[in-house]
Amino acid sequence: MKHPLFVRTALTLSVAGLFSSSAFSAGFQVNEHSANGLGRAMAGQAAKPENASVLATNPAAITAFDKAQFSAQVSYLDPEVDIRGDMTTSVGGATITSDASAEDIAESAVIPSIFYAAPVNDKFSWGIGLFTSYGLSTDYSDDYNALHYADEAEIISFTVNPAFAWKATDTLSLGLGLNVTYADAKISTSIPQVFGQVMGNPALGNLTIVEMAGDDIGYGWNAGVFWQPADGTNVALSYRAETQLELAGEIKSDLGVLIPEVAELYNQGGSLDLNFAAVTELAIDQEIDEQWSVQASVNYTDWSTFDKLEANLDSGYDLLLKEEDFEDTWRWSAGVTYQYDEKLTLRAGYAYDEGAVSFAHRSLSIPDTDRHWVSAGATWALTDDTSVDMAYVYIKGREAAVSQQRAIGSIVSDLTATEHAKAQILSVQINTAF
Repeated sequence: MKHPLFVRTALTLSVAGLFSSSAFSAGFQVNEHSANGLGRAMAGQAAKPENASVLATNPAAITAFDKAQFSAQVSYLDPEVDIRGDMTTSVGGATITSDASAEDIAESAVIPSIFYAAPVNDKFSWGIGLFTSYGLSTDYSDDYNALHYADEAEIISFTVNPAFAWKATDTLSLGLGLNVTYADAKISTSIPQVFGQVMGNPALGNLTIVEMAGDDIGYGWNAGVFWQPADGTNVALSYRAETQLELAGEIKSDLGVLIPEVAELYNQGGSLDLNFAAVTELAIDQEIDEQWSVQASVNYTDWSTFDKLEANLDSGYDLLLKEEDFEDTWRWSAGVTYQYDEKLTLRAGYAYDEGAVSFAHRSLSIPDTDRHWVSAGATWALTDDTSVDMAYVYIKGREAAVSQQRAIGSIVSDLTATEHAKAQILSVQINTAF
């Protein structure tokens, strides 16, 4: 076995496993900011200031409130991502075919958010949001036969977003916010048990190839326009800029028991650059009559800035891990809101969400694909100033083909698989004005 090739390939596979998305939006994006928004599949969210959660999508819209507003939301994401496929492993003149199927690789998540917005005077408003826009969690079982492609991965991020808004005219408002984002990541890959058998030493199975853990704080900004050109018509344009992060931490490997130089070379500090993509939204909210209104949004995410993964080791060695070449994505959504009576509001929505990964770059670590969203929701007014929102979302991903090849020394494996993904979201939110 060629040790340098083994080590370099092992590290490449481990860090590429960072982006095993279970967020069920393009790339590893998270949209669970608002229960009332989820009830419409987030259609028109930037243009419909129903409560303080609108701050996450458009800071300019908080000028619509004449009282202080508070919203607290929690969403439960229950994903189901299955991989079905086979892996052919060749070493010397022998060929072994192994099952590369896995069930429920994406873990459930609880996603909270809190918002506050208040007028300062007739012209100015301010607010603050605490929420997440990016995250993931996946875990393949210890006996999975392709752990060198992807194993365990988790990204947790949290954004604090103070914002200010100015009512420039009776119909036009402008908003600006600062984003302070904390992100923490832990990733690992392992030698599959089948490789231990191929190498004649079953004890090698599940040895950690590389584990990397790191965190960072990044800064960005967001801005918005909220325009009311006529009674019953709201139009919004919002932009959340890219946040650049350098996840710094430690790289560890068990391979020193096989290759002594690995113990020193890859058990050291390191970092990985990770950018959270910029997002633009154009939204409209149009009243039809006193009870009915319709909403729509077009979202554009600048994923093409995420073109590669590169690990930077404290020793000074920069290792190009994988060319990602993400593609920019569009998300189209439409929704309807029905004011049943003074206490009950009903909602429904549909969205089509493009995946950021092309077939050429799709992998077990990033099994991203296009998704359909169907949602329903309701608001119940407890008092004149307090209400509860509830939403249910069903997400169905298109079947995605995955074809990859990896070489670890003289061991070459070819993977052919398909990804099957769906998810359910349950969300509840309480709002109050004071």
